[in-house]
Amino acid sequence: MSEDIKRMADYLRKGATMLSESCPECNSPLFKIHEDVWCPKCNKRVVIVKSEEEVPKESTTIILSNIDEVILNKIHETIAQIKIEKDPDRLQKLGNLLSTWLEALEKLRKIK
Repeated sequence: MSEDIKRMADYLRKGATMLSESCPECNSPLFKIHEDVWCPKCNKRVVIVKSEEEVPKESTTIILSNIDEVILNKIHETIAQIKIEKDPDRLQKLGNLLSTWLEALEKLRKIK
């Protein structure tokens, strides 16, 4: 018997619930154990994301606003580090990081 089949049986014996969803990587059935969802074949935790239809528009707006705020904070932190940094290699890395944060902000605002 394969390891993943044994793991499935162990999950069920321990009271896990087999879900109708399958693993996005291996297509194996997923199991809910307490509050976590696991793939027995990949032997790792899986996070189930609801489709846009299931997520209220207000929730999406709040999430996007929170992400926007985090990105802006990271941009400010990176700028503060750039102001005090003297090492050219480190400045280049910080510049690349700043560019990445700015691109993320631009993409996010296009979504909003």
